[in-house]
Amino acid sequence: MTYFYLAAATLVVVALALLLRPWWRTGRGLAGADVLPALNAAIHRDRLGELERDHSNGTLSDADLSEAREELQRQLLDDTAATERVLAAGSGRGSAIAIAILLPLIAVAMYALLGSPAAVLPAQEQAHRANADMDQLVVKLEKKLEQNPDNPEGWAMLARSYKSMGRWDDAERAFVRIGPDINRSAELLAEYAEMLAQRSNGFDDRSRKMIQQALALEPNNMLALFMGGTEAFAGGRHGEAAALWERLLPQLEPGGEDARMIESRIAEARQFSGAAPSGARAAQKVPAADAVKATTGAAATATAVSGRVELSAALKAKANPDDVVFIFARAVDGPRVPLAALRARAADLPMNFTLDDSQAVMPGANISSAQQLRVEVRISKSGKAQAGTGDLTGKSDAVKPGAKGLRIMIDQVDP
Repeated sequence: MTYFYLAAATLVVVALALLLRPWWRTGRGLAGADVLPALNAAIHRDRLGELERDHSNGTLSDADLSEAREELQRQLLDDTAATERVLAAGSGRGSAIAIAILLPLIAVAMYALLGSPAAVLPAQEQAHRANADMDQLVVKLEKKLEQNPDNPEGWAMLARSYKSMGRWDDAERAFVRIGPDINRSAELLAEYAEMLAQRSNGFDDRSRKMIQQALALEPNNMLALFMGGTEAFAGGRHGEAAALWERLLPQLEPGGEDARMIESRIAEARQFSGAAPSGARAAQKVPAADAVKATTGAAATATAVSGRVELSAALKAKANPDDVVFIFARAVDGPRVPLAALRARAADLPMNFTLDDSQAVMPGANISSAQQLRVEVRISKSGKAQAGTGDLTGKSDAVKPGAKGLRIMIDQVDP
């Protein structure tokens, strides 16, 4: 942040230096500007005196004297005009001062209006501000819906907002308030199912039914296909998962990150099911028996991490029994999307935990896909998964998938 402000100040100084150069040159030439008119007059009087002496001595005729006087008068007028221009330039110092003051002020005002002042703040401060802005927008939407509750679109928007904030119970209440319209929208049903799966870190009968209903309404709905494949994979129905994701794949940008992730997930599901890959992937397929054997062998040792979470004695007074505890596994080198997650209460601490591929938040981003990972624990004072001021945190060292006996101490407080 300091470097940004120094660079901006330097650019303003350089701009001022270039703009004010004409006044600098003029200023240096104004030291004797107040005596120029008198000096010009004295010079012309001397020359006029010489002309009159020459006329008296007979060396200059009447006609020549008259012509010389006219020429001398023209020169005097030209010198006087030049002197006035110099003096007028000197009076432009006020303009230079105005530019020197107004330019920085205008630059700051324009940056505040059109720029992103918050972009120079530390990442944590940016996150806190974003959360605060989100909270304010949600409060405004809540108030509008209190005044006009018969608004399915508004309740859907509020449900999505709560869902993105990790306020699962509030999100469910908002989904319910949508009313009968939710049963006619595949997208809303899939979003509702996704929220339920995130809250419980897995699928239950309600979320499965919603996914099936969404696919019945709209067989090619992208979120419904994604969630359907995820639920089938988690339930061990790997052939069904691959089939659903293969219907999703053509709707994604070819070669994009999402498409590559789904392709990887399809291949993984096909390997587990022992089925041959479809299309161009068949040529790259290893013998099914060898693939399944290798995959299941790796899964037996490298699809989970486990250990124990404890709360330090110094922070016990800061935790309420009903505070939400989030336990995440994240890749050390990679996106911040959790590889696996579970939810508990502070009253459950100390507690043993196990995170495995069945708790993956997104297909393709799971514990077995990571080279190294770190387990992070957060006691959220707001009940949200996002970082917040006053949250109690702890984390493990970097470990490999399959690590056991981890001991994570919650001993930090987020500023």
